[in-house]
Amino acid sequence: MRQTAAKLAKSYTPMIKFVGTKHPIPPHASEIKAHPCTVAGMLPGSPECIPAGEFLSKLKPFKVVPFKGQGARNKVGENSNKAYKFTDRPLKEDEVASIFELPSKFHFRPIDSAEMDAINAGGAL
Repeated sequence: MRQTAAKLAKSYTPMIKFVGTKHPIPPHASEIKAHPCTVAGMLPGSPECIPAGEFLSKLKPFKVVPFKGQGARNKVGENSNKAYKFTDRPLKEDEVASIFELPSKFHFRPIDSAEMDAINAGGAL
């Protein structure tokens, strides 16, 4: 019995086998390079690069106007819908009265019949 146990005793070897050698770790470049997808090789922080805050401030087509509350709060149990009052005013520049007046790039693309068939079929055609 002892001879069988001695024959079966082995060191642990993992069952997974990796093909090839270890991959070398490339050194990081010391200079800043432009991303391959940039326009005209623009670098981060260059004068042509617009900060994100400035870009997003120009992108907003409308401004959200918060409701102004009345002076006194309603008591508990009263209708809380009367706590805020909407003040009607004329629209300012770059403001719209409805989301349907937004430019076409903010509209949803209509679903065509082929896409509806794919959705109704469970995604597999």
